[in-house]
Amino acid sequence: MKHATLLALLVLTLSIAGTAQLGSTGTITTKVPFDFVAWNTVVPAGECTVQRVSMGGPALAIQNFVARKGTMALAIQDGPKPATGVYALVFHKYGDRHFLTQIRTGDGTVYKLPKGKLEREMLARNQPIEEEILLASAK
Repeated sequence: MKHATLLALLVLTLSIAGTAQLGSTGTITTKVPFDFVAWNTVVPAGECTVQRVSMGGPALAIQNFVARKGTMALAIQDGPKPATGVYALVFHKYGDRHFLTQIRTGDGTVYKLPKGKLEREMLARNQPIEEEILLASAK
């Protein structure tokens, strides 16, 4: 029942996510050259957008509109840090699998995504971790 409720909330939220913003910057977008996991959903390679679902909440919509695939994740906002003007998506890489772990905004805000089930399993297997950072832009 818990999963069905979460799924219903996800579908409803993703349908209205087009009007949401990520802070004052709007949408963050970048071309991701690999499939990646955000929360517990695989998002295909291609142009990825990140938007905050509501102005006051921690939920982020992470989507590849061309592939019609996306997810929602509850993020922990870390900041404020000094503004850098740099927007980026940060991934943990285990072998050939990528997991979205942070979204960095130009105003110094960092959104940290919790580890999903698959990433926790990779950690339990003591898989070596690499960090990959892809620069993004604000729309």
